[in-house]
Amino acid sequence: MASKSKRARLAPQRNLKKTFMYWAAIVLFIKLIISFNIPAFNIEINGKPFLLDGIWLGADGENYLKSYDALSSDGVFSTEGILSYWPAGYPLIILLLSLFGKGWVLTTLAMTQSLIFSFSAYFLASQLFKTRLKKYSHLVIIFILFNPTLSLSSLAVGYESLTASGLIIALAIVVKDFVEKNERKFVQYLIINSVIFGLLTFMQPRLLASGLMIILFWVVTKKGIKSAATMIVVSLAITLFFPATLIFRNNEATGLRAISTNLGNTMNLGAGDKATGSYSSKEKGVECKPTSSNPGVSDSQLVKCVLNWYLQNPLKSTKLFYNKTIYFWSPWYGPLADGTMARNPWLKVSPIKNITSTQDGVNLVYGGFGKLISWLWLLGGVASLMYGFLILWRQKSLERFIGVFAMISITTNWVISLFSIGDHRFRVPIMGMSLLIQAIGLKTFLRGRKPAMVEGPFLR
Repeated sequence: MASKSKRARLAPQRNLKKTFMYWAAIVLFIKLIISFNIPAFNIEINGKPFLLDGIWLGADGENYLKSYDALSSDGVFSTEGILSYWPAGYPLIILLLSLFGKGWVLTTLAMTQSLIFSFSAYFLASQLFKTRLKKYSHLVIIFILFNPTLSLSSLAVGYESLTASGLIIALAIVVKDFVEKNERKFVQYLIINSVIFGLLTFMQPRLLASGLMIILFWVVTKKGIKSAATMIVVSLAITLFFPATLIFRNNEATGLRAISTNLGNTMNLGAGDKATGSYSSKEKGVECKPTSSNPGVSDSQLVKCVLNWYLQNPLKSTKLFYNKTIYFWSPWYGPLADGTMARNPWLKVSPIKNITSTQDGVNLVYGGFGKLISWLWLLGGVASLMYGFLILWRQKSLERFIGVFAMISITTNWVISLFSIGDHRFRVPIMGMSLLIQAIGLKTFLRGRKPAMVEGPFLR
């Protein structure tokens, strides 16, 4: 009887696991069809034709392909300047995939990014189903898998999809650790997540802040402050190994001891007396004159100069922070949209953009009604995010930890945006986290503000 009862209890979980797998597989299959139907065409990379096949260009697509072309032609220690100005992590990943064939490397990239994305959504939903959030797991996977901007970003040349998927997988591993309560596996999961956060930083250094804070919070929560020291040191060593390889590459290639040298210029785009905080602002920048000819040193000097400007101009800084917050959370298209998402694949078929094909449509989207809808979309998204986090925080258990994990990822990227530029593209890597919390907030609100938590701290 006990065995039969156990099988009956586990059967629905297995069935739902298959359902999540089917959804993820269907989305993957659809995107592979899209990839094979993206028209191939040549673009000019480093003065020669480069075939773009099976994938779209992302915002910085040309820069990544120029870096990849240099690595492919000259080797890992290429002296091409773009490899030290921009982080070389993502181009190195493309180079790795080219081992399967240079002729179809971009198609391989699109397939790989799409496969990892579908797996991440399935993995998170299947782990959430084992917790008190099981009734939210359906909506979470739907929100993530079928969000057009996040999902289609896997078919574009850019780090955004892989970093978003990495954060989702990292959260799923943490949930798995708390549910299993297997102390022997904790170190294994910690190492895996340390590698994941290292790879995220390898592609986009600003994600290091999220990784370090999450690892610290996770280890201290599990082991306590006194017992956590050794594990934290080991975890940090693993995480920092990956960005350290970029420093090693740059030092060997050009003598530069830095991951990249674009931070100061990026920060300076969003600062200054006449700046708006937007990348597209015509007037921007602080009067800074680096004294060193070394790119790494001059970049550090520019960073310090911009930070000093913020400290010396608190009122102007506050206004810029407000603007950048609006830009960070702005819609992908319309009167409030601001950022570098003009190549968002979703905009190719977006009904909102299609409306603007006529003058009447332009008047509608960019007029008073369009502005109202844009503000409702922006404020509604932020409100559902805050409400969802509040619901998770009140649970005082694993659910609270899930909320904190997601909010650390979100807030660190938002704060970094405040000190650089306001760009809604910076939101893409943390969209899995924001969609998770928003799904919880929305469903709870629609249920009359009654959380759909199941009984018991965990379901095994």
